[in-house]
Amino acid sequence: MLRDLSYRLKLPLAFIVAVLLTAIALAGTSAVRAYETTRAQLFANAQRIGAVLADALADPIRKDAVWAAYLTVQSLASVESAQSASPLAVVLDSAGRVFVSSDPERFPVLSSVADAIWSAAGQESGEHLVVRVPIVETDGVLGSVLLLYPRDALLPPLYDIITQTVWTTLLILSLVVPIAWFWGRRLAAPLVRLAESMPKVAVAASPQHLQLPEVSSNDEIGLLSQRFRAMLKDLAEKREIERRMIATERLAAVGRVAAGVAHEINNPLGGMLNALSTYRRHGTQADLGERTISLLERGLQQIRTTVGALLVEAKLQTHPLTPEDLEDVKTLVLPEVNKKYARLDWSSNVASSMAIPSTQVRQILLNLLINAVKAVGDHGKIVCDIRNDGARLRITVEDDGTPIPQGQVDRLFEPFSGTEASANGLGLWVTYQIVRQFRGDIAVDSHPGLTRFRVELPIAGAGS
Repeated sequence: MLRDLSYRLKLPLAFIVAVLLTAIALAGTSAVRAYETTRAQLFANAQRIGAVLADALADPIRKDAVWAAYLTVQSLASVESAQSASPLAVVLDSAGRVFVSSDPERFPVLSSVADAIWSAAGQESGEHLVVRVPIVETDGVLGSVLLLYPRDALLPPLYDIITQTVWTTLLILSLVVPIAWFWGRRLAAPLVRLAESMPKVAVAASPQHLQLPEVSSNDEIGLLSQRFRAMLKDLAEKREIERRMIATERLAAVGRVAAGVAHEINNPLGGMLNALSTYRRHGTQADLGERTISLLERGLQQIRTTVGALLVEAKLQTHPLTPEDLEDVKTLVLPEVNKKYARLDWSSNVASSMAIPSTQVRQILLNLLINAVKAVGDHGKIVCDIRNDGARLRITVEDDGTPIPQGQVDRLFEPFSGTEASANGLGLWVTYQIVRQFRGDIAVDSHPGLTRFRVELPIAGAGS
């Protein structure tokens, strides 16, 4: 479409169209004026000829000398034949009958001439332009002279004017079109270069170093160039601020991880040291050694779990997911649910083994359910829905407990920045890492009365 053309084409075309319209308007005006001028000249000339004939024919008409009148009319015809527009002369008597004419076959003597031909002097009638001049003598009107010009007598001068105008217009266009083309492209060049530079901003590492057109004018294009450069400078400053903020956030995340790991390791270490101190003081008791070993084993297992969470990229080799694995998770969670007198609505359509590692799925499901249990109040409600649609495993966990603050949602999957319901701040981060390993998706929606986590994991070998 015309509106989608580049300004490199629009501006020259606009100039050319303006020149064409101007030339057409001038040609039309010149043609009309030429027609009116030629018509006025023809009638003025006819009036002069008619007056000469009227003076010369007065005596032959008075004497009824037809032959003498015919010779007079023929003399006019011989003189006017050399002109481009030769009139037909018809002489009428006082009764309106043909006295003599330059074309006796067409207008015989004593024949009647139609009123439409000679009713008014200087009028266009039928196929002729008619001029009537009365033959006047002192005794009265003896008759009249009719000069009949063919209607196309005005066309040759008109054609000459039109032809001259057309050639003049073509000559002007031959000069104007290259100038308009050059000037239009020159005017549009800075705007086109600006438009070509804009897509590069998104991919440029340093927007302020883009090669932009130099526009020194203060017109609209110059102001646009100045604003564009200022925008690139602001964008570069913004990107630098964002880069520094990301670096700061990464350092803060590392600090939170270190503090969280130290806290998670110090807790079981403190318990283990207390157990060893108790064993030293009361080592003679029969069952103290068994309890001490058990405490040490649980503490070491907790430390191993914390370290394992930090090494979540390690891919464990486990068996495919089965319905029994899901039921085991339900069994593990139910005691915590019952402690709060809450209700767990469990729904699953997984009826057979699936080509997806069971350990990671169990960990995802367990982390989400534990967070939900900690979030709900007494007599709250938790909903867990697990669906296999053939291509993806979809897990949805909902609770009606305390919603997640909106400002915390964006950092929800960072380590040690989870909700108060998170056990140690690593649960949701570990869940996120596992989902990303599987190239799946995880989303959260939280508002008063409902917090919902959705996880989608592709099933190996299934079409997406």
